[in-house]
Amino acid sequence: MLFQLRNCRLLGLNDINQRRANVRDAIVEFLNRLISYGVAGFRVDAAKLMWPEDLEFIFGQLRDLPVDQGFPGGSKAFIVQEIISLGGDEEDMIPYFQFGRVTEFKVGVYYGDLFRGWNGQQLRFMRTFGPDWGFIPDENALVFVDNHDNQRGHGAG
Repeated sequence: MLFQLRNCRLLGLNDINQRRANVRDAIVEFLNRLISYGVAGFRVDAAKLMWPEDLEFIFGQLRDLPVDQGFPGGSKAFIVQEIISLGGDEEDMIPYFQFGRVTEFKVGVYYGDLFRGWNGQQLRFMRTFGPDWGFIPDENALVFVDNHDNQRGHGAG
């Protein structure tokens, strides 16, 4: 399934072939130009649809953040990778942890259940709220309750 998602046009949308050196080079050049302007982080939409090897190459070529703009020497851009998951495919996310944070869509769902008392949830259960609930590890997660995907019926919407 992942092979098909990463090599086909999803929902008929155009895509770029990050396996090609000229495409990778253009992406790296663009991101490094943004870094030179002081951009300190990037959100990668639909990261799961990109080969981890391609992202590894691209992120590995990014320059450090500019010290002349106040960043400590050796600072790297903050990377957030949007991967919509509501469970059952956590293993597919692991290869992306090395590049930066991964969106954790399940938190918003479980918060909703807790506060509404749905699916047998009760507010007192929040004492154990965290990785034991099947979330990705804290150090790899970007946690949020709501976002544009949820508002449009994607993810937990």
